[in-house]
Amino acid sequence: MSFSNQIKKELSTVKINNKLEALIELSSILKSNASISIRNAFININFSTESEYVVKRIYKLIDYIYGYEAVISRFENNSIMKKGLFNISVENEEIVNKILSDAGFDFYGNYTTKIDIIFSRIKSLEEKGESSYLRGLFIGSGSMVNPSKNYHLELILTTEDDVKLTRKVLEHVNIHALYKERKEKYILYIKDSEMISNFLNIIKANKALLSLENIKVEKEIRNDINRRINFDMANINKTVNTAQKQLKYIEILETKNQIPENLKELVKLRKKYPAYSLKQLAEKFEPPISKSTVSYKMNSLKKLVNKINSSDNKKNKKKLDKIK
Repeated sequence: MSFSNQIKKELSTVKINNKLEALIELSSILKSNASISIRNAFININFSTESEYVVKRIYKLIDYIYGYEAVISRFENNSIMKKGLFNISVENEEIVNKILSDAGFDFYGNYTTKIDIIFSRIKSLEEKGESSYLRGLFIGSGSMVNPSKNYHLELILTTEDDVKLTRKVLEHVNIHALYKERKEKYILYIKDSEMISNFLNIIKANKALLSLENIKVEKEIRNDINRRINFDMANINKTVNTAQKQLKYIEILETKNQIPENLKELVKLRKKYPAYSLKQLAEKFEPPISKSTVSYKMNSLKKLVNKINSSDNKKNKKKLDKIK
């Protein structure tokens, strides 16, 4: 089962508290993905989905509000999908008209009630109104990528008025959604993990929220480990590169037989432990000395080499001058 369907399964069990909450949820489900048709001279409302849980939720909402038992059917189509499609229909024209009138839109999906009035109705229930509206939208046309792969939640809307109303609701609960159009559909989507967490919390998808938070923690731990590994590797590389330079200094001084007595122990330890840091070398002295003392001694080696190189350069320059 996809992550989206897991959420819809969970949402299908959210407790229905009163008829206004149920109507708001049912309206946003039907507005986002239902079709209205004329069959046998009667007007029907139809909703098709792959999820049996969505069908059961719609059935429960209609029965709770209107005491009407909608017709559920299933269509097998193995060439398209293994599980086929579930369809729920409201075939009683009186109930159809009642649903449309209460929801505030007509047979064509156009709002017959002003957006601001619908929004006020949603706000009147405070958090429960926004929860019902957004839950209905997700059940009807929402989807979410498995957060272990990516953070992406989207709602597919059918009209610009739907976008306007949904944005009002999202802004009211401090959720910022991005917008795009795709194949004559309007998409509001969220890619920020914190915003997605807030959305799931509002619609009462508690199990999905817990899964998301666990995945976020796992990702943060992995990222922290990777940062530390990268930091350690950078330090190791830096230590190795520095040690290689120091070994070159030692090689030059040994060739010239110019290693001072007070630096011979340092030279011996550096050659024995070529990958050690200055701190580790300091601990190998008998008795151990400080890191700063080792650093001072290394700088002394470097100065000796620079002095030798400078002297050699002057000699070479004189030779060249004589040749000229």
